Amino acid sequence: MDDRTERMHMSERELNGSVTALVSTDTLLHFATKNSPAEILGQFSPQDQKTIKYRQQILSPLASFIGKDFKIPVDLNTPGGGWYWNFKENRIAIDPVDLLQRDLDENRFIICHEGSHRRISRMEVIPLETWEQPGFAFMVGMIEDPRVNNFIAEAYPRIKEPMRKVYKTNEDFEARAKAEGKDKLGQVPRFVQAGFEYIKQWSRESQGQDVFLSEDLPEDVRVVVEATLDPVREAWLTYPSREEANRGEEIIERYARVSTGIMEKGVWPEFKILIDKDIEDQKKQKAMKDMAGDKSRGSDGSGIPQKLQDQLTNAEKQELEQTLDKATNGTPSPGQSGQSQPGTINLDSMSEGLKQKIQDYIDSLPEDVKRELAEKAKQVLGEYQKALEEYLEGKLSDNPEKKAEREDAEARDNVDDKPVSETTDTKPTETTTYDSDTYKELQKKFRDMAEQALRRDETMYEQTRQKVLPIIDELENDLRDIFVQRRTNTWQGGYKSGKRVDIIKRIQEKAKGISAVESRAWERRDLPDEKDYAITMLIDLSGSMEGEKIDETFKAAIVLAEVLNKLSIKIEVIGFNDRLYEYQSFGQPMSKEVRDKMGGMLVEVSDTSDTGKARWNDDGWALSQVSERLARQKDVTERFLLVLSDGLPVESPMHPREKYELSSVVRRIIKETNQKIIGLGIGSGTSHVANYYPNSASNIGVEEMAGKLADVIREAIANYDTF
Repeated sequence: MDDRTERMHMSERELNGSVTALVSTDTLLHFATKNSPAEILGQFSPQDQKTIKYRQQILSPLASFIGKDFKIPVDLNTPGGGWYWNFKENRIAIDPVDLLQRDLDENRFIICHEGSHRRISRMEVIPLETWEQPGFAFMVGMIEDPRVNNFIAEAYPRIKEPMRKVYKTNEDFEARAKAEGKDKLGQVPRFVQAGFEYIKQWSRESQGQDVFLSEDLPEDVRVVVEATLDPVREAWLTYPSREEANRGEEIIERYARVSTGIMEKGVWPEFKILIDKDIEDQKKQKAMKDMAGDKSRGSDGSGIPQKLQDQLTNAEKQELEQTLDKATNGTPSPGQSGQSQPGTINLDSMSEGLKQKIQDYIDSLPEDVKRELAEKAKQVLGEYQKALEEYLEGKLSDNPEKKAEREDAEARDNVDDKPVSETTDTKPTETTTYDSDTYKELQKKFRDMAEQALRRDETMYEQTRQKVLPIIDELENDLRDIFVQRRTNTWQGGYKSGKRVDIIKRIQEKAKGISAVESRAWERRDLPDEKDYAITMLIDLSGSMEGEKIDETFKAAIVLAEVLNKLSIKIEVIGFNDRLYEYQSFGQPMSKEVRDKMGGMLVEVSDTSDTGKARWNDDGWALSQVSERLARQKDVTERFLLVLSDGLPVESPMHPREKYELSSVVRRIIKETNQKIIGLGIGSGTSHVANYYPNSASNIGVEEMAGKLADVIREAIANYDTF
């Protein structure tokens, strides 16, 4: 999850009785900022606006359904402003930039994840004084996040695949956090490495992989992770089932208390050891910065206190002087007095012996000096931790600190006993209550909407499949007839032995005096030399394909995928713009999951913003990638690569023309492989397809696409020797 995914959630007891009447999905479409809808959407192209509103409409009921809070509006936030929960106004803000740039399935997972935190996370059960300890909130976040994901994956299994995709981006955040640690603190804090290791272990376990600790973990971090992994695992596995959560708040809070209790008693004592060590390191950092500062200001000597110099060997003194020189000559940070302060010192580059002697020196300082160093160390570490906690805040339903702030704010709001109408022009918030039957009816309506949203892609696939069933049946029967004809028993004569005798030839042999031993009138079955196929379908998902073109191409993809899977012919279905979209890989059976993924093909062509992936048409790069995948198929005699596109290549900066020029890629594949490439130009104005692909058909009317693709594959299989 990235740092814009979520912010803060509201405690469930604040929302009791807050269900509001649901008229239609449109009642959920609000805006989170002071900007009007026109101001927010006006920053995007008309096509982007359409995509944003479409995806917002899909996601809105999911948050309410998963979180079991039917008052939650899902609002558009300022572009780039991230995802967050406004606990006071009881609304979720979603980033329209994410709606455009992330896959729809990824956005579904994020909103479901948000709703699940609202559903089962209860951080307010942790005492405030415990919560405020340095590093505690970070530790809890790195355990609570997997706990929530376990809940949602069990309750709603279809969310597992997009969950895996989203958590790959966690590696990016980890890299940024570690780089920031080295830059600001001189090293990656131990407690941060441990926290990310917990996430890695959960990710491996959730995918059924072997569990092992990362090789680059420092020894002291490894010891703590090994000592705490069992209670960490116990904490993230302590969550209510969907049925238990439906019973009410009491059982949800009970699970939360047990889970947070495990974190507090089973994990925190060991985890805190790492934080204490990180604080000690920052004390050394502060002390050495002071030495470097003294040296840079022209103080006598090296800047190293005499008391410390007396304890150092010549080699250690030289090492320390070089380290201070690097800090002094490096990029300085501005000091409070306007002077420059020394840059960050790379603690990892220092020998352990030197660091220990500096620690001994600090321990020998007067108590007031040590307290000052400790406070400065905690301050620096706290600033770094704050940035991490901003990333994690959205993962916590309601932390104790926010709860206290909220209660204070509510107390201030209630000081004045005058009616709201007398003190403000704002209308009071109305709380609507319902009898049991009405409430259940609303729940059912919302549940139906959410389930419909979760099944939207699947429904689109099935609806489209129904439209092309005649083409599917016809192509399947034609191809099956071809295979049956090839397997029809034919007989070859001229053998001295076999299964049957050619009577006419044997009579002729007798007339010539040829004995039975010398006879060649026997016949044997002639088995056809049948081929094993592997077929790749590469589909253009650039912005120009939007509308009728992608609708008709989607039909064609369904026809080919359904027929070839029924005939047990290896097929891979891949979409592309400036990246690849794997819908079905070789060897993967046709399934509900595959059909669901293929349903998402229709929206991928919509991201044509300035930074959008659908702006590009990386034909050459995509073709080279799928060709390599096709080449890896074993026990295959015939390989076909079908390219469905409507435009000329528009190479992205990631895959430049000089490296992936389409004509060169096609020539190389034809020359170096046994793959047969077929280009299909979708729509008018696609004569250029013939310039790139020797085997091609262009200017195919969009309404003819499914039938044309069926003809091509029928011809390829029937006449594979001459095709």
